[in-house]
Amino acid sequence: MATFGRYEILDKLGEGAMGVVYRARDGSLGRVVALKMLSAELGAEEELHQRFQREAEAIGRLSHPNIVTVYDVGEASGQLYMAMELLEGDDLRSLIEKRAGIALADRVRILVQICAGLAYAHSRGVVHRDIKPANILVGADGRVKILDFGLARVAARSTITRRGVILGTPDYMAPEQAMGKGVDRRSDVFSAGAVFYEFLTLEKPFKGKTLHAVLYQIISDEAEPVLTLNPEVPVRLAAVVHRMLRKDPEQRYAAMEDVGQDLAEIHAALRRSGGRSTLPAAGAPLSDEARAKARERVLQGRSLLDAGQAARAVDEMREVLRIDPSSDEAAELLWRAGRKLEDGRASAPGLDAASERRVADLLARASPGRNDADVRAAVAELVLIAPDDPRVSELLRERSGRHSSGRKR
Repeated sequence: MATFGRYEILDKLGEGAMGVVYRARDGSLGRVVALKMLSAELGAEEELHQRFQREAEAIGRLSHPNIVTVYDVGEASGQLYMAMELLEGDDLRSLIEKRAGIALADRVRILVQICAGLAYAHSRGVVHRDIKPANILVGADGRVKILDFGLARVAARSTITRRGVILGTPDYMAPEQAMGKGVDRRSDVFSAGAVFYEFLTLEKPFKGKTLHAVLYQIISDEAEPVLTLNPEVPVRLAAVVHRMLRKDPEQRYAAMEDVGQDLAEIHAALRRSGGRSTLPAAGAPLSDEARAKARERVLQGRSLLDAGQAARAVDEMREVLRIDPSSDEAAELLWRAGRKLEDGRASAPGLDAASERRVADLLARASPGRNDADVRAAVAELVLIAPDDPRVSELLRERSGRHSSGRKR
């Protein structure tokens, strides 16, 4: 049996741009790990040698339930290595390819956990830079783990290429990354949005046949509306995804935490509707301290709701669901508080004059016979600014029907 330092190599798990990953046993602790080794060829290049070290240091500073745990980093026989927890489960790529029958509420629960992991990494100054379905694993216990911060760097230092080779997966790359511009946490927001899009529709948002075609679409074209591909997705959920995919970073969500809060509300509403769950409850049991904190906030939220302070109750229940995503009581209260807020909005005036003119203009641009790229752009903006407008709903139904007919032919 081959050995590497104190590790006994059991079998090969995979190979990527940075090196090879093996299943290995730690001879000191007897623990089975995923052992990632920088390839000898790359290790000889000082720049990549240093990048691997930065990667390891960045991940080593992260400690979160939704991020893979790093046990050990070092060098042996002239090669750098990183020993990580060995994970069992399916990554999103395999779930998408198998067209796994996961209930919509469970899909959103997975997305909420992805947001939590990335928000934590961003709070520590780490940008992933290569979010893709293959880097997100759903364990047998329902817990999501974000893998391979192989292109992660402290936010302020970034490049897109090395000798003309793109660093990052083009299908999910943010426009600014594709153009070699500065990358920050909003780039991860875009990439996560592309992953969310595919997980909800089973189709990639940008589907060029060549690398350059994909990059062109990412930079210039809008993705087909989510609701065209999957009419079962709630309009609010589709709007979240399309906002994540805005070309201009300033128009996206500023932080993954904000995405997670919106998705938590949507998840609560889906759970309240009684949808069947196809996944087990996620994660390890809460500590007594965390459970007590969550319970205290639930009681506070209930008091706020009874006092007519629905907005504050929503904030409290969002925090509870951040601590304990499986809290049915918090989900119920969040749904009730959200309904009260929606009832209040329903009694308020509709779109202002400027917004109404913009909606009318976009509806005209989305009419049959127009350029398809222009139509997709118009529909994407309509979903963002007027998701509840009956004219927008009708337009989405028409496009969904045409898309379904086209696929049948």
